[in-house]
Amino acid sequence: MNPAADAPVDRLGRRFADLRISVTDRCNFRCPYCMPKEIFGPGYEFLPRSAILSFEEIVRLAAIFGRMGLRKLRLTGGEPTVRAELPTLVRMLREALPDVDLALTTNGSRLVALAAELKDAGLDRVTVSLDSIDPEICREMNGVDFPHERVLEGIEAAAAAGLGPIKINAVVKRGVNDDGLVDMARHFRGTG
Repeated sequence: MNPAADAPVDRLGRRFADLRISVTDRCNFRCPYCMPKEIFGPGYEFLPRSAILSFEEIVRLAAIFGRMGLRKLRLTGGEPTVRAELPTLVRMLREALPDVDLALTTNGSRLVALAAELKDAGLDRVTVSLDSIDPEICREMNGVDFPHERVLEGIEAAAAAGLGPIKINAVVKRGVNDDGLVDMARHFRGTG
């Protein structure tokens, strides 16, 4: 199989080299821009376990894309770190795709506990969602009791484990956190 010839392309003929796989629909936060209360209220039913891809299915799909020239694989959610045994999945993916850039997009709240184990399993880097370095602005943006300090500690743990370069995702809201973006860039400059 010729990966370049068999690679899927978009409408402009560009080869798809990146793949995102959602490993869960669950999240330990309920930020309104991802999970609006009107939809994800107390009675919301998440997908049954049988509807979530198994580790074996995820690895099989990723390997198929790997044979077609996949270069970057990102694990997402919901919040991927709430998926039980996530380091096992990372290890399985690393074994199947040794040359692929393997990344995780996370809210960062569980990285203190998981960063070193994820790195040991073969994860290359993380992207952490954080809307401000100001805890009050984060609470205002997220509408939840956002564990700001725990997320910052998670970013530090990821850097210490070698999961870099670390990227920061931020939702920008005019009049709420837009004036703090430069401060946030300065805060994280040179950290990975």
